[in-house]
Amino acid sequence: MTTHSSTDEGTDGAVDEVERILGAAVEVMQRVAPATPRVSDIVAAANSSNKAFYRYFASKDELFVAVMERGVARTVASLERQMAKETDPAQKIARWVEGVLEQVADPDLLSTSRATTAQMSASANRSVAHSEMMAPMRDLLAEPIAALGRSPRDAELVFQCATGTMRRYFGAGRRPEPRDIEHVVNFCLRGIGAR
Repeated sequence: MTTHSSTDEGTDGAVDEVERILGAAVEVMQRVAPATPRVSDIVAAANSSNKAFYRYFASKDELFVAVMERGVARTVASLERQMAKETDPAQKIARWVEGVLEQVADPDLLSTSRATTAQMSASANRSVAHSEMMAPMRDLLAEPIAALGRSPRDAELVFQCATGTMRRYFGAGRRPEPRDIEHVVNFCLRGIGAR
């Protein structure tokens, strides 16, 4: 049996509370979009308090950044799992592009992404959300692009093509069809000379 010190229990409790607040923030953002959610609504949905909220987040903008970071981390983990199923670098890239576009093909992910991105776009941290936060996704392309003997600039172009297409569907509130996703995959692979 594993024993935990009171410090471990306190840390676990803090992590759980932060996760509850982040989850509640997404839920409230979806419910009130395009309006900005109130802290009181978020803490009520999290079964928390204003005091707890401000213990972890200095402002709503900081919360929105944390929500986006959490979403990107989950997307990166999903992309890593899909890419790990392949040994061929071109197929790794194909799985990456498919995974990015599936963010807008899945109705639940589309709803969550729209709500959180709307809040980030309205906040002062917009540039952070769209550049630094997305870097871990882009970094996943470095290894397969290099394995194909291509330039890191090619990774940037594949990234821009896939995420730009994702944003276009996202902005229109439409989901891409499987043939649309396949077209983008083939376009990216032809562009880097892998097809």
